[in-house]
Amino acid sequence: MNKRRDGLSRRHVLMVVAGLSCLIILVFRQGIVVIANLLPRHPIAAIGFIFSLFFLLYAAKYYGSIFIVLIDHHDAAVSCSNNPPLQWKPFVSVHLPLYNEERVVNRLLQACAAMNYENYEVIVADDSNDRTVAALQRWANHPKIKVHHRTNRQGFKGGALAEATRVMAPQTEWVLVLDADFVPPPNLIQQFLQILSPFVTTENQTNPTSTVEIAAVQGYQWHIINARENWISRAIRCEFSGSYFVERQAQEQFGSLKAIAGSVFMIRADVLRQLGWGTSITEDWELTLRLYSRGYKVLFEPRLKAPGECISTIRQLIRQRIRWAEGHTFNVKRFFVTIVKSPKVTFREKLEFLYYAAYYLKDSFYLLGTTAWLAAMLFSRQSLPGEAALMGWLLLICNALALPMMSLAGLFLEDDARRYPSGVFYQIILTHLLVPFQAYASLKGLLENRESGWHRTFKSGRITETFKRIGLI
Repeated sequence: MNKRRDGLSRRHVLMVVAGLSCLIILVFRQGIVVIANLLPRHPIAAIGFIFSLFFLLYAAKYYGSIFIVLIDHHDAAVSCSNNPPLQWKPFVSVHLPLYNEERVVNRLLQACAAMNYENYEVIVADDSNDRTVAALQRWANHPKIKVHHRTNRQGFKGGALAEATRVMAPQTEWVLVLDADFVPPPNLIQQFLQILSPFVTTENQTNPTSTVEIAAVQGYQWHIINARENWISRAIRCEFSGSYFVERQAQEQFGSLKAIAGSVFMIRADVLRQLGWGTSITEDWELTLRLYSRGYKVLFEPRLKAPGECISTIRQLIRQRIRWAEGHTFNVKRFFVTIVKSPKVTFREKLEFLYYAAYYLKDSFYLLGTTAWLAAMLFSRQSLPGEAALMGWLLLICNALALPMMSLAGLFLEDDARRYPSGVFYQIILTHLLVPFQAYASLKGLLENRESGWHRTFKSGRITETFKRIGLI
């Protein structure tokens, strides 16, 4: 896409977001007045307004993130290879937690074995009980790869990663974590180290000229390998584009709390040895909260891209998001007081944590608010005041378009909007389909005394994009 066309596209998105933002301000201001007027005669409609206004706070943050990133955008698509040659070459241990990944294991290990960095090892932390075990035997004698098989799944992914941490080389200074469905490009380790080099000295200690103590860097989980498989994979492609290229970039620019996302991240080995891995079903979020409570920070860099698979079935997607919602909310409950009271967590980071705290619980509010409002509109014996009806529909529109608009902005920033235009529409369908499941799981995580078990996300191994397009050749 040429610069002129890209500029016009970005301005168009900004114009739409500006209009919706003005609409949000109007709806929120008038919504308070409407609630006061509706309570005496239309309590159900008033309840719908209350819950929907709470969700509107999240929608406002999404629109604000779009503004921040589009207005103050630097070209994140530029390759890290433009940086000067890397002088700092610490030992890196690549950790691969696997469980029954026979469809993708060879693809993953071929990519890891072909990395063009000298000073590294690959540790496969395997819990498999299928043909993955036989596939791994063919890699057992590879000089860069160490295969460690567990006969139980104690601790799930966190337990497997803890085993990898235990057996990694003593000289390890940084750990790169990759899930089975990703295919790292050959220069991924070097790219991570180039981003980290300003924050460390050659002895791997925090650079005294830096004002923050960086423990980890989260890269871009580029869900694209099978993006054209079906309408679900297209929607997932768009969802992750908005999350990583808009929401996380806005967090980075604002200096707020940024979560480790379970894969495509590099973390200091000394910090990992000190804290260890937890056994939560969202072990990445648990580790994030423990890092921040001790004063460590996480960077986000979208140029650090590793192509990965998109989920392509409804059943697998629902199971994944139920796990995310339950584990996320459970850990918020565990660490809430710790984070809020910690003097090592900044005010901005605490604000972001409070936003994260109800991240999945907000689906309950969206469900209750929308249901109550539609019930009042469609089944109430008394007609609602005209202003209330108008504000209600505007509220629904603003809330429903927030995530798709963020995804659209992300695709524009990636210069990929023309390739996946239908994905934004499909995302609207998926978002509303997932609401009741995420609402249930988040409430479960809030109320339960212990988390449920881990459900592995199936990987198909299908590829719909060329390796040249996704930077693997």
